[in-house]
Amino acid sequence: MKEQFGVQVFELVFLDHWKDGYLPDTKLLEECGLIQKGTVLLADNVICPGTPDYLEYVCNSSRYNSHYDRSHLEYTKAEDGLEKSVSLLLYSCRITVV
Repeated sequence: MKEQFGVQVFELVFLDHWKDGYLPDTKLLEECGLIQKGTVLLADNVICPGTPDYLEYVCNSSRYNSHYDRSHLEYTKAEDGLEKSVSLLLYSCRITVV
């Protein structure tokens, strides 16, 4: 992203894809230095179908200040929600291009 598109950091990341990809994709963005202090992660559908590994990571990490906003799954009364996490730390890129 940095070399191809000139993106140095993301200010906002909206996660709304395959739920099992939320955590590995977040960690990849951290490793690439694309998440920096102040970056906001918005993760949709964290309850239904759910992303327990992602929630555990952002909610129990000193790297993020997280808040859950309760809502309902579309067209149902089933609880769902959006997790808003704000990055508190600076990350350095850990990937070396050879």
